[in-house]
Amino acid sequence: MRTWIYATAGGVAAIMAVPAMAMENKARLDGLFAYSLSHFDADASGDDLDAESNGSNLGLSVSTSAAGLTAFATYRRGFDRFNDGSANTEDEDYVREFFGGVEGAFGRVSYGRQSTAYKQAAQRVDPFYDTSAAGFNGLFANEGSSYGLSNLSNGFTSNSLRYDSPEFSGLSGHVSGFINDNGEAEGNDGDDLGAGLAWNPGESGLSLGLEYLKAEGPVVFGFPAPGGEALRAYGAYQWQRWNFGASYEHIDIDGIPDPRQYSFASLSYGLTPKLRLAAAYGHAQDTPFDGDGYTVGGFYTLMPQLTGYLAARQVSLDSGNDTTTIATGLAYRFGLDLN
Repeated sequence: MRTWIYATAGGVAAIMAVPAMAMENKARLDGLFAYSLSHFDADASGDDLDAESNGSNLGLSVSTSAAGLTAFATYRRGFDRFNDGSANTEDEDYVREFFGGVEGAFGRVSYGRQSTAYKQAAQRVDPFYDTSAAGFNGLFANEGSSYGLSNLSNGFTSNSLRYDSPEFSGLSGHVSGFINDNGEAEGNDGDDLGAGLAWNPGESGLSLGLEYLKAEGPVVFGFPAPGGEALRAYGAYQWQRWNFGASYEHIDIDGIPDPRQYSFASLSYGLTPKLRLAAAYGHAQDTPFDGDGYTVGGFYTLMPQLTGYLAARQVSLDSGNDTTTIATGLAYRFGLDLN
């Protein structure tokens, strides 16, 4: 891993050595303001009415390009702690992303606090991601993944060193190392890594992928102590106005005999240029929250960059605790080039 760090630093130094006249500098400010009003009803805890931010954030990205290389950095801060309905209380949780790196013909190397590729695969197939219809455990969540996707589909992971390869005939790969320097996992052997392959064959609308994670202790967000291994197979397909997505996860937690299994499928249909209907089904087996979940909803483009939605979710847990959520919200995305 140190070799990767030195290579990244060397790439940045090489760019900085090029005369200023040959450089291309870019800076962009972007963000999301998303809010929803939701009614949550659970057999175990009763009902509640919530007005919550759904992942609202503000980010700044800068880059410098020269001699076929680009050095970049991104800082993104949330207006609320990530999923403030959860028990996670890290002070740094307001910082969603803070990473930088170098990219060129060799691919892309980045280091810092960022999303894992394992999480990003879930975002590709979940139309209700970062809405109040989400919640990996069937309970209320104001952002993150839907039921049927594990907690590894959420959050941001610090000290992540990642390499993304160029694409060859639609096939690309990536590998990550997660450096545990915060003392959270005693006796960590440093074998905290992720790897994956993705296949996007031309303009077919099809994408397939495999993602693997291995971590000891809570090095990767969503991995319960003492850690373990996770494998996700996923796919997405776009055909005319239809979008299909599916994910299956097999997660082995150290010391637990039965692996956790999560299954998720979704579809959406563009009824009109402005209105998209969506539905999702999730199933969890051998987890602390076994059951089945169903979500339906619609997303309407009110104006460019402004979308409203209405969604309903029903989760029936094997424990007998059924939950129902009805949520309506707005999401405004914006971007401003600062050059």
